[in-house]
Amino acid sequence: MDGEIKGKGALGEILLRIWFPLSLFAVCMSLLIAKDELYVRFLSSFSGVFQVIFEYGSQIGVWLSGAFLVQRFISVVVWDGMIAGISGRAVPRLPKDFTAILVFGIALMGVLATVFNQSITGIWATSGVLGIVIGIALRNIILDVFIGLSMHVEQPFRIGDWVMIHQNRRETHIIGQVIEINWRTTRLKTTEKNMIVIPNSKMGEAILTNYMRPDPYFRIDLNFVLDYSIPPNRAIRLLLGAVKSIADDKRILNHPEPEVRLDEALGTGQKYEVRFFILPKGVSPKESRHLVNKRIVEHLVRAGVAPAIEKEQVFLSREPKKTLINQEDFSLRRILKSNSLFSMLPDSELDNLEGYLLRREIRPGEYLFRQGNDGRSMFILVEGLLQSTAVYDDLDGKSYEERIGPGQHFGEECVLGPNSRASTVSALTGCLLFEISSDKVMELSRRNGNFLALLNADTGIARYRSMEERHKLKIAESPPLSKSPKVKKKMGTAIQTFFTDMFPPTTSSRNENQ
Repeated sequence: MDGEIKGKGALGEILLRIWFPLSLFAVCMSLLIAKDELYVRFLSSFSGVFQVIFEYGSQIGVWLSGAFLVQRFISVVVWDGMIAGISGRAVPRLPKDFTAILVFGIALMGVLATVFNQSITGIWATSGVLGIVIGIALRNIILDVFIGLSMHVEQPFRIGDWVMIHQNRRETHIIGQVIEINWRTTRLKTTEKNMIVIPNSKMGEAILTNYMRPDPYFRIDLNFVLDYSIPPNRAIRLLLGAVKSIADDKRILNHPEPEVRLDEALGTGQKYEVRFFILPKGVSPKESRHLVNKRIVEHLVRAGVAPAIEKEQVFLSREPKKTLINQEDFSLRRILKSNSLFSMLPDSELDNLEGYLLRREIRPGEYLFRQGNDGRSMFILVEGLLQSTAVYDDLDGKSYEERIGPGQHFGEECVLGPNSRASTVSALTGCLLFEISSDKVMELSRRNGNFLALLNADTGIARYRSMEERHKLKIAESPPLSKSPKVKKKMGTAIQTFFTDMFPPTTSSRNENQ
């Protein structure tokens, strides 16, 4: 049924586009067929000149209207129908114009041979001499035309492709999207929204890179130079986590996966090559470089790492040994200040807290903890990228996923009392994080009411239930399932423990909280 509807729609579109040349051809053919009867009834009183004009005009009209009809039919059915359907893209003007010239040229030869009784051989001989003269005068234009035809046959690029035209120097290379291919020129739209018109002869001679062949995506490389004091494992962890955090499969692709390689050792530092793949139809090459550069710089700033610069060290005294590559040096004060929860604490509290941070490092693919496990601590991510997945039994096993970036904290649902982990947290890249025990968090909560209020608002019990509510909106068509007694009991125990720890029974504790 759908096929019949589509077939009727295609036939209607063809008739809509060819009705005018078809009507014109029918009128001219009717005049030619009824010529003798028209002479007797209507044209007998007209002069001989008018009769001659009508005689020749009707014949010429049949030839030209027929050529018009054939050209429109080929353009609609062949070029815009079959060829465009096979290639999946609009056909350029060049083949359509060439077909039109060929059809009307044949019609002109037919007019000269049948209407005016002229020898076509003589016409071809005369036009050959004239063609030589015109060819010498217009050799550059003719070269553009024939190279344009050859490019259409070979199809090194199509309309919509992103290409780079190589020049003598790398900085003068032209990168743009093909928007039109006509008789003499090819037009590109650059990332600056400018149009570049290039003669087809230049396009045929140039070395050209088509970013969208043979696959619709292509790779971009960015180089970053980091100081030798940054160990390679840490540098790769930072750069890879930044790239993967922006991958959305619409602009920056997850597959093929981004990667970071240690390219070479320079005088200023280690050179790292960041590789990622983009979809040109979703983002331009220049815009993708901007997005990835921006995200990498943000991750480096949060980690307290700056790109290497040229420097010179002068030693005033001799030392038996000078270490060129140091161990990782973290400013815990800076890490805590960049976090939304701990940034509200005074410096004295931050100094006291630094001694209770436990450093943790996990590799890509490893699990930090799983949903339902008992927990007695919370975490702050310093470097890398984590993924948190919460599965809800009362929503027929539906899950909610989110990514955790540098500077974010998580696991708060287990610090205000005994509770199970609200989600499963795994490493997408190598990660460095710090763990804070629940005892230390409770001490801070009792001394600082604002910290307790913010922790209460951001605790996993509230945060993950709000995630669940947002998830329910996405699957509203699924009927809600009743909670099992086990889930209700676990949630009730968690809330009861939360309020018990928040409001201890002793008077001294209440005074401390106030």
